[in-house]
Amino acid sequence: MVTNKCRAPGGFAPIRRLCCAASLLVLAFVSTGCLSRPALVHRTYALHAAETAQGTNSNPRGVLAVGSVRVSPLFEGRAFMYRVGPDLYEADPYAEFVVPPGPALAIPVRAYLRGSGNFEAVVEPGSRLRADNVLEVHASELYGDFRKPAPPAAVLSLRFAMFRSEKDSLVFQKDYSRRVPLKESTAEAVVAGWNQALAEIMTQAASDLAAARGQMTARQP
Repeated sequence: MVTNKCRAPGGFAPIRRLCCAASLLVLAFVSTGCLSRPALVHRTYALHAAETAQGTNSNPRGVLAVGSVRVSPLFEGRAFMYRVGPDLYEADPYAEFVVPPGPALAIPVRAYLRGSGNFEAVVEPGSRLRADNVLEVHASELYGDFRKPAPPAAVLSLRFAMFRSEKDSLVFQKDYSRRVPLKESTAEAVVAGWNQALAEIMTQAASDLAAARGQMTARQP
């Protein structure tokens, strides 16, 4: 559908006629196939990391609390952000997250860690189940990169920091970043790239967190 509201100040009839004529010309091109492009439809998306196989760890350690992911102010809006220049970003008015990016990332992060079997339980902060450790996650990059001449890519960068609940001391901290080439320049391809990036990051992070938790337990008297 092509819509165009022809408005012109009173007394400028020629401008108004020209505007309407241009709209009819665009409609003619569309109807005859001279202008071919898919209809722009507003869509909402959720993120997910590839599900882990049921954890086989015979000695899961502790309860881990995972809050909402803190996202850089540059990317905390629901609309998808595309980088088109060194310092130039554009928001996609037709593609956005179902919920803000922080919760959108936290949901698959918790799900992946639960499935890993490395912890007795993975909960949200405030749960009645007392957490031994708290995991903070910060997203510094979350965008589709369409800068030329490089091929388009989905970019995701996360920092994980795990603390002991009792002493509020830092146990583990590490940055992870992935850049996944896109198969096509669409919002669906960007989401697929983010999902792949998140799965790759979570595979490494889950292993690192379990190792850090194990070392901490081994040091306890």
